[in-house]
Amino acid sequence: MRIRPLLVAAAVTTTMFAVATPALADENIEVTGTVAPAEVQPGDTFTITETVQNHAFFSVIGPTVIALSTPEGLASFADMISCSGQAGVTCATVDGPNGPVGYKAILPVAIGGHETHTVSFTLRVKPDAVSAVHTIQGQMWGSNYGVVPENIGTLTVVAEADVAVGLTATPKLGLLVPRIDMTVKVTNNGPGKLRSAEVKGAMTQGLQANAGSKCTGGAQPVCTFGELAPGASTTGTYSVPIGLLYIGLPFQFSATRTASSPNDPNSANNSAATSCRVVSLLLVSCG
Repeated sequence: MRIRPLLVAAAVTTTMFAVATPALADENIEVTGTVAPAEVQPGDTFTITETVQNHAFFSVIGPTVIALSTPEGLASFADMISCSGQAGVTCATVDGPNGPVGYKAILPVAIGGHETHTVSFTLRVKPDAVSAVHTIQGQMWGSNYGVVPENIGTLTVVAEADVAVGLTATPKLGLLVPRIDMTVKVTNNGPGKLRSAEVKGAMTQGLQANAGSKCTGGAQPVCTFGELAPGASTTGTYSVPIGLLYIGLPFQFSATRTASSPNDPNSANNSAATSCRVVSLLLVSCG
């Protein structure tokens, strides 16, 4: 996509740089770019790659390649890790009237007539970034020539993952080691990838659990889960031994999400509960 020349340079120089107004001409500079990946979450890295093509015969003096975004400034939700391009390129922050708005790569030499230069910015989404769709913009600015920011791609930040918790109880009966096996199910309802989740179990006082897959034991077993794609589910297990003293008694079990990353937007499905009644060591009713 070809960028139109900057016609009102004073407004941009006030925001970007305190430099002399460049002399401009139509269709001399083309800035194109890519954004990858196009969807990220807080803590993820992404790359903005910009290519500047000088279609004119003159050189652009003191060229700077700039990465911006709208409606929110790029620097408000992403930190620059590095930039790369020709040898000697230096990276810096672009400051606006109210603070940083984006990032720039300062090229060490002029962009000659009919030359092409490519710059890549590697950035990391800030931990507190919120869900939003950002339009990424590219720009070239020199002491004698510049162009207005042009849209080069979109970046979608997904900062939420809805964790749904389920709990089932399955009696494992016999005279030797009767027990109730508990299965904690975690489902990621999206929209983002679940990075981690912690679910804490609770049960009627006096019961003690034995550790199982992904879950600790004790009176309040804790189940820990790792990354989970949107729409996917995983389970953790622990078991609760029963004995003669429990015959005839009802028991309550529950599981509750206590922590997860990223933010969980829906608390209505964060807990689950079930109950069991021990009729005998060979008969336990759950559900």
